[in-house]
Amino acid sequence: VAFRWRAVYKYYFYIIRGDTGMSWLSYCYKTYQNSVSEIGKQQPGKVPLLPVAHTTQQVNIEVELDKDGNFQYAGLLAQDQRTTIIPCTEESSARTSGMVPHPLVDKLQYIAADYPTFGGSKESGWPLYHKQLQAWCTSPYAHPAVCTVLHYLEKECLIADLVKANILFIDENGTLPTKWQGNKEDKPPILDTLTGSDQTESFVRFRVDNVDLSRDTTVRESFIRFYETQLKDIDYCTVQGIKMPISTLSPYKIRNPGDRAKLISSNDNTNYTYRGRFADAAQALSIGYETTQKAHSALRWLVSKQGVNTGDQTVLVWGTQNEAVPNVLGDTLDIAQEYNPLAGDDWDDFEEDTERLPADTQEEIARQFNRAILGYQHQLKDNSQTAVMILDSATPGRLSIRYYQELQGSKLLANIKDWHDAFQWQLEYRSVEEPTELGKKPKIKKVVFVGAPAPADIAKAAYGEKVDAKLKQATIERLIPCITNGERFPRDLMISAVDRATNSIGLDYWEQQKTQNIACALVRGYYHRNKKVDYPMNVDETIKDRNYLFGRILACAEQIERRALIQLGNESEKRLTNAERLRTAFALHPAATTLLLDKKLNPYLNRMKNRNGMDSQRYAMMQELLHKIGTENFTNKRLGELYLVGYADQMMDFKAENAEYKAKAKKQEE
Repeated sequence: VAFRWRAVYKYYFYIIRGDTGMSWLSYCYKTYQNSVSEIGKQQPGKVPLLPVAHTTQQVNIEVELDKDGNFQYAGLLAQDQRTTIIPCTEESSARTSGMVPHPLVDKLQYIAADYPTFGGSKESGWPLYHKQLQAWCTSPYAHPAVCTVLHYLEKECLIADLVKANILFIDENGTLPTKWQGNKEDKPPILDTLTGSDQTESFVRFRVDNVDLSRDTTVRESFIRFYETQLKDIDYCTVQGIKMPISTLSPYKIRNPGDRAKLISSNDNTNYTYRGRFADAAQALSIGYETTQKAHSALRWLVSKQGVNTGDQTVLVWGTQNEAVPNVLGDTLDIAQEYNPLAGDDWDDFEEDTERLPADTQEEIARQFNRAILGYQHQLKDNSQTAVMILDSATPGRLSIRYYQELQGSKLLANIKDWHDAFQWQLEYRSVEEPTELGKKPKIKKVVFVGAPAPADIAKAAYGEKVDAKLKQATIERLIPCITNGERFPRDLMISAVDRATNSIGLDYWEQQKTQNIACALVRGYYHRNKKVDYPMNVDETIKDRNYLFGRILACAEQIERRALIQLGNESEKRLTNAERLRTAFALHPAATTLLLDKKLNPYLNRMKNRNGMDSQRYAMMQELLHKIGTENFTNKRLGELYLVGYADQMMDFKAENAEYKAKAKKQEE
């Protein structure tokens, strides 16, 4: 935020500054303005894009009135009906324990004038609610249906009517008990709609003449126009650079409906939130009421729609035109599985759409990944404006923006694609559900694909499957700029993953393979991104690097012994080979360990002599690789990370040869 150093320069400051500051607010505001067609649309489990001066509330009871304000009916709302868009003031949207009523929909403590008569345990909010609703209904912007609600509530019979309708229950004293004392099976239905056991905490909404006021756009517009007249504090908006009614309280509920953390706060006027530099909070920052309402509403909507939560951390990527964007926290398979954002477009480069994953081949997954990227390219043009944001909270009441970056849409997509190209490896740890008949338990199928790992899996590869939640979040935070902005990859993360892959003898086999796959992907990506050097995913005979060659030697030693165990009748034996047990020692003291492995291979080679030419060839390859290293490099100098790539490349080649050999043998038997 660019602060105003002196209030006297206020006017000139904004003329010069325009709307360049507080850019996250500006981008959220633009997103709202570009998405007005989405306002008020409600989907199960999602936060809607809200009108100005409105919020959402879980409502328990709906009351039906006729056009003359007579009670007709009351009913309990089902779970999927309770989320309600309601009018609110700045104060009521931020209320905690104070007496601040919502303008129309509220709980019984506020809207029921007969609340004290039925033994309400808290202070009645009716006088404040009545005064506020009366002001709305006597203003030039009054709405006839709202006036009908006021007329009904002034009869002071709401709770009495709800008791008669068997919505609320009373005790022998004729008061509303806050707890049910009867049998569990006789519990009144109202209690099933509440998070607690106090029925007096129920919220009530209204229908008038068969019209749901919570969905009536004319009611919403009526309150917005009325409330604008109540905002008297005028100043320059930091975001838009024009004079307008300013906001004094910042909205919350950003990450979820129960989130009390705020992004902007200046309620501490005794310490050093702004004191020492400014006389009051407005000198530091002033934001227009309309601006902050629209920006925060857009942010809530985006977080609910496409934000990814990991604990208290939320990662959000969006386009200001509501364009579809790839999942930056997913791996290549996740993006390949995403529905095409423009399924109706003409795909010149692809054949007709086929059944989506699970796919049987790596080629199919690659095809679907490329198709998804092409779909995003149709929306994310050069003139598209996109933003990347990471939100986190150190305390329950304060929310921080840990990372924020604005990019052209085409640049964002190019960076994401480069990440999945540069950091790809053959990954063998993912599973997907296969389509099954309705009612049958889905089958889980392993999927092998070439692609980049997900940030969460990278954190696990570097620090273990049970990585601390905070460390996992910090790792994801470090990786997001690498994915979305093409920044250099942290070397320590790559080294940590390689070290765990090297010292994986105590891990389960699946975790060993997963860690090694991801470590190789990180090494390959690190060299591409940081050193502009590319390494293939198969053996490259032109590579003379000492570390790479030693890795290939380790693979030779492991494969020779493993095949010997199988051919000598120990196929079911699960014990590790000497090469696997000595991998850590090999990385630390490669020359001495190579000599030791060679010595341990001799008994197997002697027993298998002339039984299989393949093993003799692999031993000859091992000797040839030692020759390539040369005496000057055949030392105990610790191996670098490239040894793991050489090892993995050679093992993939061996596995392919073994599969081909088995296929030929089977064909000969037939």
